[in-house]
Amino acid sequence: MKGNERGNPPYVSNQFVAEIGHELGNVLHGLLGMARLVRDSGLNAEQDRWLRAIEQSGQQLRCLVDSFRQGPVRSGEGAGCCPAAIDGVDLLEQALLAHAPAARARANRLWLATSPELPRRWVADARLLRQLLDNLLGNALKFTRSGEVVLKAGIGPGVVGDCETLVLAVEDSGPGIRPELGERMFRAYERGHAPLQDEAGGCGLGLFICQRIVQTLGGSIAWSTPADGGARFTVTLPGVLPAARPQTDFRPSRILRAVECRLELRGAARRSVDCCLARLGVAHSRMAKETERVAAEVTDRPAHHQGPPAVLIFINEAPSPAGVAGASLLLRVETPAGRVVGSRRLDQPVLECSLGPLLLELALECLWLRNAGRGSGS
Repeated sequence: MKGNERGNPPYVSNQFVAEIGHELGNVLHGLLGMARLVRDSGLNAEQDRWLRAIEQSGQQLRCLVDSFRQGPVRSGEGAGCCPAAIDGVDLLEQALLAHAPAARARANRLWLATSPELPRRWVADARLLRQLLDNLLGNALKFTRSGEVVLKAGIGPGVVGDCETLVLAVEDSGPGIRPELGERMFRAYERGHAPLQDEAGGCGLGLFICQRIVQTLGGSIAWSTPADGGARFTVTLPGVLPAARPQTDFRPSRILRAVECRLELRGAARRSVDCCLARLGVAHSRMAKETERVAAEVTDRPAHHQGPPAVLIFINEAPSPAGVAGASLLLRVETPAGRVVGSRRLDQPVLECSLGPLLLELALECLWLRNAGRGSGS
């Protein structure tokens, strides 16, 4: 199908949509059924995390299929908005997990940076938000090679009722946006980045769909070119974040209160891990120099951390094995003398749902070894 001269998508008949929805529903039913069988087979923590991402993507597809069946799709029309209470941080993490294979295939590094003040509980349409993120992340990864894509989330100015504004941004280190393209990029079937069009594929609908979703959500979307290159798309959604924060929104683990992390990271990696540790309530500092274990440049110590840490964990970027794209982190527990007593490797994307359990595992192992040593009289 081709759009008309104004760049609008053609009318699609209700019967055609119903038939496609019916067949997609049959395939999806089988895929989700097999996912349930895999879950019942017994999985380790990492396998469970990836299977959950598969199930979340499948549920998103089921919501899209159900929306197709509600009626004909006409030019300029979008599905209605059904806001509800959701775990917004989990939604961001699941979206990144779904795009991790595509990032690795293009040797890209995928990061998430959330403001520490960002609440977990949002009032929003989870289906539309996930669809928006999928299109923005997919578009960024499509035109980026051996670079970085960063998803940012924070609180913006403005209050609607008793809710604050959510600001989402997707930044990439790709070729950027041609200035002459301007707002045309949000038209249907408009394709930018001419040198990469044939290689990247696609039909030019992603940003058109993003703009339609944002309008349905009552927000706005804007593009810009950062000073260091690439492209940035910023979405502003008023009335998503409850201004009154529940006291139970975050409860730091008692074990993690004994942990302090020293970050030997730079750039997007440092910002992403900073955000994760802040949300986990873990004290952390950034080393003044990469090669010196000296006073930290900046220390983030939550109020519940007092005295020296019981467990000190150093985090740095680990070199990728030959033939493996992307990056990973190396977490190691060291004694004051510099002896490594435990280490773990964490592949991208680095998320709260993966970093938290890994820190707990290292802390418990370290504390157990320490107590065992005392018991043996050593």
